[in-house]
Amino acid sequence: MSEKIIKAQAMGRNGQIDFDIAVANDRIEDIKVTKSSETPGIFKQVVGKLKENVIKNQSFAVDAVSGASIMTQAMLDSGSKALKENGIAIQSNLPKPEHRDVTLDVDVAVIGSGMAGLMAAARALALGKNVLVLEKNGYIGGATILNGSNVVGTGSKVSANLFGEEAQKDSPALLVKDITRESRGTNYTELSQLLANNIGKAVDFITEFANLTYQKAETQTIEHSVDRQIEMPSESSYELVSKVAEAFTKKGGKILLETRVEQLNKDDQGKLVSLVAEGKHETVKVNFKSLVMAAGGWGARDYREHKTKIPYYGPMTSTGDYFDFAQNMNLVARNLDWYKVYPHGLEVEPGIAKLTTYSTKEATDMGAIFVNTGGKRIVNESAPYTHFRDAIAAQKDKIAFVVMDQRTWDRFYELLLKYGFTADEVQGFFDLDGKKSPILVKGDLQTVAQKAGINYTNLQKTLTDYADEVKAGKDHEFNRPAKFMHEYEGSTYYVIEQKLRFCTTLGGYETNKQMQLLDQEFNPVANFYASGEIVGGANGHDSMPSMMNSWSYASGFVAGTEAADNANCQRILSTPAEKADTVSGASAK
Repeated sequence: MSEKIIKAQAMGRNGQIDFDIAVANDRIEDIKVTKSSETPGIFKQVVGKLKENVIKNQSFAVDAVSGASIMTQAMLDSGSKALKENGIAIQSNLPKPEHRDVTLDVDVAVIGSGMAGLMAAARALALGKNVLVLEKNGYIGGATILNGSNVVGTGSKVSANLFGEEAQKDSPALLVKDITRESRGTNYTELSQLLANNIGKAVDFITEFANLTYQKAETQTIEHSVDRQIEMPSESSYELVSKVAEAFTKKGGKILLETRVEQLNKDDQGKLVSLVAEGKHETVKVNFKSLVMAAGGWGARDYREHKTKIPYYGPMTSTGDYFDFAQNMNLVARNLDWYKVYPHGLEVEPGIAKLTTYSTKEATDMGAIFVNTGGKRIVNESAPYTHFRDAIAAQKDKIAFVVMDQRTWDRFYELLLKYGFTADEVQGFFDLDGKKSPILVKGDLQTVAQKAGINYTNLQKTLTDYADEVKAGKDHEFNRPAKFMHEYEGSTYYVIEQKLRFCTTLGGYETNKQMQLLDQEFNPVANFYASGEIVGGANGHDSMPSMMNSWSYASGFVAGTEAADNANCQRILSTPAEKADTVSGASAK
């Protein structure tokens, strides 16, 4: 038996991917990734799928995975090249693709496999309905895959068990009050109340449905007036969506990946009754009684069209496709220029950011300060995130820096690795030596100031003044609570650049309290529901931490319930009288 390990390298979206190809008797036996800086929740899914396809077909000429085409096509090209350079010829099993037409009849169809879509699908399935989820990408999770698993547990049995008597301090009314305060009154009260009144039910439902385990969130943020944030023990959104999707399919639900919705159809009475979606090698027509649209936001579209200069850290697949395939449904939308802007982010490539929210929050709790290029403090570092955001936005260069000591950096770095960064990636930032973004530098105070482009004299004075205020237990400049003021230790400093960033769009389509979409005359559209980021207003212009995940839970729970109830009094229509409502043309692109 002849065995070989062939080394291959590919350039992914975030950096180099190293992988080994195990070959035995001129057959591909295994593919093992040894190095990657790609987003873990996405990478784990697409690499597994890619490996399965390559081994099954004994060829690197298989299709790239939709939604991750850059990294997967690079791996396919590199794998093929590596085999050729090593003189290995594999007998391919790759069949000639044949396009086929498929028709499916379901009670409830759901577009999108983020948490809003999975929650709606799971809820409808639990109510006895035949449910299908359609996902345009080759992996599940949508934007949820980048958001962590942090939600609020207001009113849930889960929170009652975790927080004990403390949970009694919380209530739906208090949650709405917090939402209203932090959004500065820009929220839509009816949807905020829907969120607050249903989040506890949604948490308890999905916990039982998918056998989930929650714990108190490691970070309880100041925006929430009581401790109410919970998360998975791994803190991983990948674990969350994977477990929910697994439970959904085991209980009889179906998920179609790499299946992009292109067309919505009405019957001769003008009611929405079916859709057409395009897969890699098939056209799928789905007849349904209810449709839930949970297709996420459109941040990537606005980023690509230069509608905002704020760096974007969301999935590049958040393109708002429904603005195309639902354009003639006459839906009413609002606040399409609202983005959730966070102050904690590293611009890892021009216009593209990654979040450092958890790391930065921990660092400021340990006493780190925020300074501008002039070396002066700009904010109460323990204030809500909106204060950071406004302070950074007020700087001429829209940049701030976190200054920390070794003790604080060690914890900051630990959380970077836990929330989406790799050790190689972070080292690569340090290797830039402050010459370009993202700026991460280490050394004595004068060295880090010089490398980061910060006024050293002012920075030195700022730290001296801050040390005096720590000793006095009083922040005269920004009134920071004394419990968050700690003296810097040692002579080694770390300076980390922080820029504004956005992922989530906060506007969107309008619905009623049943999560039924409304037309331009504010009438509900028959058989048509929505959940998640696609619906705007519940959190206003400034959502608190954990609240977009919470909206996906609550809105998905309600949409799934209502879609299932609607299906009880509908019948599937599949007649020649159907007419195409709108076609996006994306499949021809």
